[in-house]
Amino acid sequence: MCALAADMSGGGRDPMVIVARYDGWFARPVEIPADRFDMEMMGQQAAGEIIAIRRDGALVIIDLGGGYGSSTYEHLIDNDVKVFGYKGSEGTGERAKESGLKFQNQRSASIWIFREALDPSQPGGSPIALPPDDPFLVADLCAPTYKITNGTIRVEAKEDVVARLGRSTDRGDATQAAWYQGMRHATHALDLIDMQQRHRKRGQAPKVIMSKQPRTGRSM
Repeated sequence: MCALAADMSGGGRDPMVIVARYDGWFARPVEIPADRFDMEMMGQQAAGEIIAIRRDGALVIIDLGGGYGSSTYEHLIDNDVKVFGYKGSEGTGERAKESGLKFQNQRSASIWIFREALDPSQPGGSPIALPPDDPFLVADLCAPTYKITNGTIRVEAKEDVVARLGRSTDRGDATQAAWYQGMRHATHALDLIDMQQRHRKRGQAPKVIMSKQPRTGRSM
């Protein structure tokens, strides 16, 4: 597991959504109903849900928009969990891969960077493998529009997307955030190889023991 992103519940109807990423392969989103949380213990309970899913020391990305994820972020930090606080409205120095255009904010960057990763025409094709048969995830990813003004990519505000769809885009938001940060083969190949080697040393990789009967060539 390379990254795990959580789109936080604000205590209303919207659930907490957690998405785990294994390089370019994404697990199915995990939805936790909002009514499962006690608002006075929201941070502690949400952190527990995340830690129960997290594997391999994966980076955790917490959506801090609206302030709902702040207490969860703090609980994870207190438990020595690697965390990235995702603030969609904050600025970023990143640029689009092909055009070199700037981004209005982190949200525009994360959505555009995932759009680039999904492009099937890139060398080797897209590295992304999304869960099949999830129409809500597809709708979430396809819904935001964008415009380019003064050399800056500006993705449609989430409030406007939600108003058009009639619901929050939690699944898409968590999926895009999971790609935005954390290890990827294109940028962390040596780290991933090192992780695989550690798994082998712990006996987590399949082993083949050759037979002492060379005539048959069989393996045990």
